[in-house]
Amino acid sequence: MRNPNVTDHELERPPTALGESDARPSTVVVHNPVKSGAFQKFYEVDDNHIETELLFRSRPNPALYSEHHDLLVKAIADHIGCVVYLTELLEPGLFEEILAKNPNQVFTRDSLITLPWVPDGFFCARLKPIQRQIESDVMKIAAKKLGLREIFSLPDRVFLEGGDVIPFAYDGRRCLLVGYGPRSTRDAIDYLQSAILPEYADEIIAIRLAPWRMNLDGGFVPVADNVVVSDTQSLVEAELISSASRAKIDVFEMLRALRINVIDTNADESVYCQSCNCLCLGQRQIICYDLSPRVAALISQYDIRLHRIPGVELIKGRGGPRCMSRPIYLKQSLKEH
Repeated sequence: MRNPNVTDHELERPPTALGESDARPSTVVVHNPVKSGAFQKFYEVDDNHIETELLFRSRPNPALYSEHHDLLVKAIADHIGCVVYLTELLEPGLFEEILAKNPNQVFTRDSLITLPWVPDGFFCARLKPIQRQIESDVMKIAAKKLGLREIFSLPDRVFLEGGDVIPFAYDGRRCLLVGYGPRSTRDAIDYLQSAILPEYADEIIAIRLAPWRMNLDGGFVPVADNVVVSDTQSLVEAELISSASRAKIDVFEMLRALRINVIDTNADESVYCQSCNCLCLGQRQIICYDLSPRVAALISQYDIRLHRIPGVELIKGRGGPRCMSRPIYLKQSLKEH
């Protein structure tokens, strides 16, 4: 007899769900803000106001930033095969003026969220910084051009960033790790419980971040099915949420029980080197910055292949390779359509 609480979507999903660390994207969306003219903004803002007005830590060197971003794109293309620039997905003239004013559009992860186990679906984030709120509108057009469908939309005044959402799978369960704190709000967790469970995920692990930790992926990222890189001190507490219940948990105790190894980085490495913020390519391969050799060596011990790119300029935007990439999990890449 069919369980009335189980949807058609659940009945049709594959028996083994893959999390972000193991699912191989078919396409990755990127954006180079130098090529869209956005770095002109750095010449219009005083040094003392770059972080408050443009949200970068300091003024980058445009030529070097663009060169290093190109190396990120090449690393992705070498292993995924299909990298699409955001501008290729927009109609000529559409959003050009907006893209020319916003260097933060480089972080294509933040404003659009995709799930490996819902390959044709997406939902838009809602970004708290006013300078960035248009980014979701831009990425939504790109997602629809790629053939994705919007599975739900967040209510007004509920803030959620893509850097706070990590699709994670264990024991066949589809789990969303969701951080909340400075950028994503606690009420986003409440909304996701009703909007995404149980059809689009089996559970949520909500993680409260330290006040200085901007996003979850700055302090916690699974890089393989048995390895997590984390600044453990920046995760304050966690709660396991199903469609009908909530319970406090120790997330690191849970990982130990699952025999998942935790590489404990520290605050300086995670903030100034983005040691956690790795882009997972599947098949135990990741892209990371070349700024944290200690953590890179520890990751390598677990038979994970690291593709290291220069981070000295890109880090000035306060993000890593994960932030600057939006994986798409459709079975066909854009090039195959």
